[in-house]
Amino acid sequence: MLNFSMNSRYQLSSEYEYNVSKLISEKVKKLQELQNSGNSSSYEKDFLKMEIETLESLYENYNVGLNYFRRAKGGRNGLRELSTKE
Repeated sequence: MLNFSMNSRYQLSSEYEYNVSKLISEKVKKLQELQNSGNSSSYEKDFLKMEIETLESLYENYNVGLNYFRRAKGGRNGLRELSTKE
């Protein structure tokens, strides 16, 4: 799994990256809670794992697709510093 930490105060990111990484963090936290409790079904855990993998793929594909544009002159102008909203 990728390491998505929402603990840092500021991140340079697009809104898409911020929101996807936030969703991943929430899903990972929920999965950890389910794994620590004895009252969860394996279906529930497997489904969360699948959601996390899908979100990670979306995040990675987005970065690969935009890598060219970000390296181009002025390509990072659309990015901004985001403060975590937690």
